[in-house]
Amino acid sequence: MSASAPRTRRRDAVGISDDARTSRLIRHLHFSPDTGHIRLLDQRMLLMHAESFATLRHELIVTLGADKARELITRLGYQQGFDDAQRIRALGPNTPVEGLDLGPRLREIEGFVRNQPNETMRFDIEHGEFFGDYHWRASWEAEAHLRHHGVSGSPACWMMVGYADGFCTATTGMPIHWRETECVAMGHAQCRVIGKPLAEWDEEEAEHAHFLQIDTFVDSLAGARHRQAGGVEELEGFVGASAGFNNVARLVRKVAPTDSTVLFKGESGVGKECFARALHSISPRADAPMISINCAAIPPDLVEAELFGVDRGAFTGATVSRPGRFERADGGTLFLDEIASLALPAQGKVLRAIQEREFERVGGVEVRTANVRIVAAANQDLWAEVEAGRFRRDLFFRLNVFPIEIPPLKARREDIPLLTALFLQRSMARCRKEVRGLTSSAYNALWNYDWPGNVRELENMIERGVILAEPGGVIDVQHLFAGGEKLQHGAFHLGPAGTLVRSEHRPSAPASEEEALVDQLLDAAVPFDRIEAMVLERALARSEGNVSATARLLDLKRGQVEYRLKRRQS
Repeated sequence: MSASAPRTRRRDAVGISDDARTSRLIRHLHFSPDTGHIRLLDQRMLLMHAESFATLRHELIVTLGADKARELITRLGYQQGFDDAQRIRALGPNTPVEGLDLGPRLREIEGFVRNQPNETMRFDIEHGEFFGDYHWRASWEAEAHLRHHGVSGSPACWMMVGYADGFCTATTGMPIHWRETECVAMGHAQCRVIGKPLAEWDEEEAEHAHFLQIDTFVDSLAGARHRQAGGVEELEGFVGASAGFNNVARLVRKVAPTDSTVLFKGESGVGKECFARALHSISPRADAPMISINCAAIPPDLVEAELFGVDRGAFTGATVSRPGRFERADGGTLFLDEIASLALPAQGKVLRAIQEREFERVGGVEVRTANVRIVAAANQDLWAEVEAGRFRRDLFFRLNVFPIEIPPLKARREDIPLLTALFLQRSMARCRKEVRGLTSSAYNALWNYDWPGNVRELENMIERGVILAEPGGVIDVQHLFAGGEKLQHGAFHLGPAGTLVRSEHRPSAPASEEEALVDQLLDAAVPFDRIEAMVLERALARSEGNVSATARLLDLKRGQVEYRLKRRQS
């Protein structure tokens, strides 16, 4: 297949039968009633009563309203799909073709729906192309909605759409959205869904996929007002579908209408300043400035001048008076990044300014006031700094009014494909260069990397990939990891003995189940003589010791089998 030719696969034309798909997945389904566990793909499962689940769904709609319930249920499906895709990847080695082929079968095994493709699924990950068209038969969700609510005016397979979005997004590495165009709950004979990259849907068509999109935290009027004022950049990096991301977003929305002090905590590069800007943009102070200062980037002897300003003549070179960050943020928000790096004397003055809303410029005697909201950020444990005597206890309690912990990127890997798509578009615009996307190996490498630098590191890595890739080409592993990062190859899967085996990085994935089986044996380091002996022993057992039948089973001559048996006995 040429580099420019799209990969085209039909669900029943990948070369794996339904029975083979089922067999491959069912071997990872285990019932253990004595311990009260059911496990599928090494995750605990529950056999739930469908009618009880339908009743719970009905109660959510009645209690929360249809729109909120739809968002919640769709997000639940997304998490299920994303998690299933990760676990199928861990079976490895899989190509995206095989992954997309196994997903529909897995959902069928889980009892939600029967998938029937209407035409060839077309996708080319390196070119960002994807199209799917399926009929869903026996949709549990559509039947439940129809039974509890009657004929609906809109599609009702919310969890299934979310599942398809999450599974395809995780498998392809780009945001994919499926839209239900027909639904049994609407009176159609069967449900039908169309899948395309999120960017190809217009705003109305993708309205219920906002958990896949950039979360601006701000309505269009407020956003336009700030961009026109030039005071706030567009809120960058806000893409997420993970529970961690959405929990932070929920807390930001909760505290935004108040004037309470907020403390963002998290590793360097997780996006603390981005969330601070989001907080300001949806607060009542949105029309006033947001002023930021990185406390670690300013020499200790200049911190007070930067924070509180300078009066003319305060020191040599102070030829004019200038306001500090507190004054400039009057009426708005002051963001104190890396607050733990402030020296103790400066901490005392910051405490007074927060408590009394009063301060003096360096070299001045006039007491000035400023009405500012304090938002701080720390990448260290401030309580540990207090215990070590490096941070004032009273200042800590002033800042710790509403703490928000931002999880590291390695704890919210579901966000990586969405962030990658966003950063790729931004980097191509910044570098004035077009590339076709990332290879599957590159996506796998991003997935397995440990991300010590978090979201900032991901953005830098994508920009590096755009720079190093050929114009019109694709970004591969060597383009991304050219900065000395330690790349961990492969993932783990279950070996023949039921133990975890590392799936090493390979130039290409196996094209058949036979090759996958050979790879498993090689990963388990089984000696060749032992492999031959195991095959012969198993064939003899299945043939009940009949040498002729064993020879037919192994496609050997009787004499060849006898020779191998005698060699084993000698």
